[in-house]
Amino acid sequence: MAATMRNPAQETELTALENVKLFQLDVTDSQSIAKAYEAIRMEYWTVDVLLNNAGYALFGPLELSTEDQIRQAYDTLLLGTTLVTRQFIPMLRENGGGSIISLSSVGGVLVMSV
Repeated sequence: MAATMRNPAQETELTALENVKLFQLDVTDSQSIAKAYEAIRMEYWTVDVLLNNAGYALFGPLELSTEDQIRQAYDTLLLGTTLVTRQFIPMLRENGGGSIISLSSVGGVLVMSV
């Protein structure tokens, strides 16, 4: 199984699993997405399931959030998920199908209070 994350060198739990190989991928960087895609394709040749689960949390009053913070949240949660999905769709089509699952969690929310 392939797993991706921004900083795989810092991961300890997934590296303990024999059947998991980590790849570096930053969902906010198109070149990183393409590089991870190519590395996964070289290692496994195919992907049956794409699980999007990148997260970014921004809490607090909207008027105190900077434009950079808001852009980072949207770049991670919306644009990143879209770019990763777009990269892997051709592979899934070549395989005759597959599944794309996009999750959100407490780490993947934009919460603003007034």
